[in-house]
Amino acid sequence: MYDVAVVGQGPAGGMAALRLAEAGHSVVTFDRKRRVGDPVHCGEGLGKIALKNADYPVGDWAIRSVEGNRIRMPNGKSVGLMSPGYSIHRWGLDQSISDDAVEAGATRHEGVRVTKVNRDKDGWILSSKDGEVAKAKQLVVAEGRVPNIVTQIGLQGNEKLRLLPGLQYKFKREDVDFPDTDYFDFYINPRYADGYIWVFPRNDIFNVGIVATNGAKAGLDYFCREHMSVEPDKRVESEIGHRQNGGLIPRDGPIPIFSTKDAYVVGDAAGLTNPITKGGVHVGMLSGQYAAIAIQNELGTGKLSPPSHSVNCHELRGQYWEKSGKALHPDLESHIWYDRIMKRQPWTQQKFVDQSKLIYSLDKRILNLIGEIYDGNNYSKLPWFKMLGVLVRNPDLLPMAGKLLKIKSSLKVTETYGW
Repeated sequence: MYDVAVVGQGPAGGMAALRLAEAGHSVVTFDRKRRVGDPVHCGEGLGKIALKNADYPVGDWAIRSVEGNRIRMPNGKSVGLMSPGYSIHRWGLDQSISDDAVEAGATRHEGVRVTKVNRDKDGWILSSKDGEVAKAKQLVVAEGRVPNIVTQIGLQGNEKLRLLPGLQYKFKREDVDFPDTDYFDFYINPRYADGYIWVFPRNDIFNVGIVATNGAKAGLDYFCREHMSVEPDKRVESEIGHRQNGGLIPRDGPIPIFSTKDAYVVGDAAGLTNPITKGGVHVGMLSGQYAAIAIQNELGTGKLSPPSHSVNCHELRGQYWEKSGKALHPDLESHIWYDRIMKRQPWTQQKFVDQSKLIYSLDKRILNLIGEIYDGNNYSKLPWFKMLGVLVRNPDLLPMAGKLLKIKSSLKVTETYGW
């Protein structure tokens, strides 16, 4: 009987396992992939503030520094999100966190798909298609975006029909006609319905990918040919041997309830991806940390309070921690504390989710006008006089002013937590 079982070893499950193993608990982890992190389901970027919030060091999986992100409109003009970060080997990050958990004492099983969980009087029983694989007092569900274990513990998972498909290619720099910059660029265009194209520079490679509801491959192939002057067949293998990568991404915000007695849902399994960038590594790592805090309290080795090293600790205790008028009671049951503290995060608020989706409802003309207004400036430096001038010249857009301010508000959260 283990103290904790963790199903899934992405950044969320890996971080939960690491913190619990560091606290001296017996932890067993499972990952359905033959090797943690392989294959990749990610554009492979990470903000520096994510590592600071998670108190996790930079490793050799970080291969290039970038100045921030830019949202590019159809006319090429951009809005900046100037939060610095790294182009990364995502498989390397996942393996690094999971390896650190093993070094701290966790037992890891790769290539094992946990298909069933149930409870007896002592705790959780985990099974694969070959039979029982472990028993544990506490359970962390980090199984990824398609729900299976989530529903077995009595919670509602991501809606399968509302998952957004993503696809990514890699090209050698010399094979494309495209400027090398120190930014991650996101190209929003109604051509890519409900999504965008991303271009992430690496040392000698460009990562080029798409999320869209109207044909990911067709949209990505079009962008490669028309905007990078390269045939899709020129794509190269990644460091771990794949010519393309991708997967499904939650796009409708978090699941309604994050935990039940002795079981906690984290990362993509909890629907924790940013509605604008679709990035989930940062908030996944944070959710793993909070689950570990709740479990340590339940097992008697910790207390219910945010990690003292967390950058967002003061923000949490201020704007979000006491948003409802009272701090969370220290005598709450651990799983209730986890659910409530997750719901007080800026990136789980329904208002944020709704505001974030607004940018994908705009037509090409309005997107281009936003690009004209900002013209490369950071989202926080809205040129008011320029915006008023555009509105005067385009009076039919006056009703859009409120929507634009809501988008600006969502970008504030996205800049910090969106990648």
